[in-house]
Amino acid sequence: MVLTFDVETAGVSTYGMLCPADAHICRTRCLVECMAKEKQFDFKIIAGELKGKQIISPDLGITRPPLTRLRKAIFDYLTPYLDGADYLDLFSGTGSYLFEAVSRGAHSGTGIELEPRLADAINAQAAQFGMEDRLRCLTGDVFTTIPNLKGQDLRYDIIMMAPPQYQGIINRTLSLLAENYLLTSVGQNPCGFDSPMQSNVETAGVSTYKNVRSNGQIICQHDTSETDKIDWGEWCVVQQRKYGNTTFTIVGCR
Repeated sequence: MVLTFDVETAGVSTYGMLCPADAHICRTRCLVECMAKEKQFDFKIIAGELKGKQIISPDLGITRPPLTRLRKAIFDYLTPYLDGADYLDLFSGTGSYLFEAVSRGAHSGTGIELEPRLADAINAQAAQFGMEDRLRCLTGDVFTTIPNLKGQDLRYDIIMMAPPQYQGIINRTLSLLAENYLLTSVGQNPCGFDSPMQSNVETAGVSTYKNVRSNGQIICQHDTSETDKIDWGEWCVVQQRKYGNTTFTIVGCR
């Protein structure tokens, strides 16, 4: 059964430019200082260890980060699963989800972002917070990097994807993840979870579930109008959470 929640409309924000530097320390300082001077998007981490910390990202005109209320809604759902989890963030953009995941208790957070200036900004601020050992963003193409991660025998408890919309990228990414399985081990539950996700549905649209991670889950962010157009393939749709024009579909292994 697919559970659907309708909460509120999501929004759009923008980002600013970076300058290069060679040495690691100088590069970090340069990136942070330049972002403070140029046009930028900034947001604060909502909860956890880094609560209230400001994140700055360059405005390149290619990203559509979520508003705070959307980020809060999906991470309030994810929080019971994050403690000690290994988290993979595909199409990281500004890193808003990546920082939120680590702040809320993820053991590690790995991002993948094609645009070097965005990835550099994420890594510079992780270093500024002293979290470079737990949070990193790889610069590269998602479709090349996923097989590389598989080749390193890496596994993740939670995989988040928020790709560019209307290009069929979710279909392609899910297909690649089925071929290069990166989720934690699969047990007996047909949808990849230890307990059925069907209880304690609150009126505010946020559900709470048993805190278990023996099987992983994938969260796909997409425009609500695309919901019926996505081919979930080998994945089992566990629930869908709708926030105005944005929907999060949560899938597990069949």
